[in-house]
Amino acid sequence: MEGFDFVHRETVRFRDLDSLGHVNNAVFLTYLEEARIAYLDPLGAEAKNMILARVEIDFRAPLRMDDELEIGVRPARIGTKSFDLEYEVHAGDSLA
Repeated sequence: MEGFDFVHRETVRFRDLDSLGHVNNAVFLTYLEEARIAYLDPLGAEAKNMILARVEIDFRAPLRMDDELEIGVRPARIGTKSFDLEYEVHAGDSLA
């Protein structure tokens, strides 16, 4: 994934789907959470014990059963008491 030095991988599971057969919008937050934990893991437990203050998602394309996901994580801003992370979720060549 261009521009992302860290990429976390997930596979869409049956339990992630809604009645229309695509990933429920709330499940995207779980994918981002898993990627964030994996990204911060090398920094130690203190980095994972933080408060998530804000989330904004622009949905581009649906995800479906068995899609292989690549979730890129990178810092967007680092302050003195907080920081922002940016994510991209891809299924194949599609930005989700």
